[in-house]
Amino acid sequence: MNKIFFAQTSNGVNKKNLVLGVDIGGSKINVVVFDGKKIIDSWQPNEVNLENLKNGISRFNIKKIGIGMAGVLDYKSGCVLNSPNLKLFEGLCFKKFLNKNVRFDNDVNCFLRAEAKLGAAKGYKNYLAVAMGTGIGGAIIVNMQSILGSHGSAGEFGFMIIENGKTWEKLYQETGPASGYPNPEKQKQIHAFGFANLINIFDPKIIVLGGGGAILPNQELMEKLILSPLAKKTKIVFGKLGLNATAIGAALLWSNNKMALKLKIINK
Repeated sequence: MNKIFFAQTSNGVNKKNLVLGVDIGGSKINVVVFDGKKIIDSWQPNEVNLENLKNGISRFNIKKIGIGMAGVLDYKSGCVLNSPNLKLFEGLCFKKFLNKNVRFDNDVNCFLRAEAKLGAAKGYKNYLAVAMGTGIGGAIIVNMQSILGSHGSAGEFGFMIIENGKTWEKLYQETGPASGYPNPEKQKQIHAFGFANLINIFDPKIIVLGGGGAILPNQELMEKLILSPLAKKTKIVFGKLGLNATAIGAALLWSNNKMALKLKIINK
């Protein structure tokens, strides 16, 4: 993690300027206190459950709360519609459950929002994120606009069919450490198909990787699968903000800066 985004808690901080950023992933909850430039405090429970979510938020007594959640969300009702790796959160409505002023987004959208303002995607107009943790998620920015799709579920790259009817996420899980039979070379081949598909469809300038399971694809195979000669060298880079990126991006849901205003949601 880049050191400029973390500092010790200061008693002189004005709480009005603070936002609580919450990252709810398949294997962790990460709660950070963000002052617009850096993290000044954080908390991570040992287990992902509803009680720890509520406890993590209540311990800081901060009014503005941003949440990044893995899965498909209903942006109108504020509820979780489908979360394959977090079934206990399905049907949860954040504002009603927490009884607080909450803004929320898909976790990978939050990751990419942070990397766009503060990290690896800063200065670009067309870019994607691929996050590899418990599963595979994605986010899309086209001409500085965040694309959610008609139903709020755009960017679920992990459910792309790659091989023998299996999804990218399923194949990633079968070849990763959690399977008990890790096969990094096979995983790089699988990623070559996944990334080539994304580049052929979206033609991004850069793809930002995040998550504890992220590895680069087999470059030679990927280039063979990309149609445009100009797109074969599309940059694929790791995010700069480390494991706090999603929580920072969730906090940035409250930002009024020009970058945040340009990242409009397109879901018509």
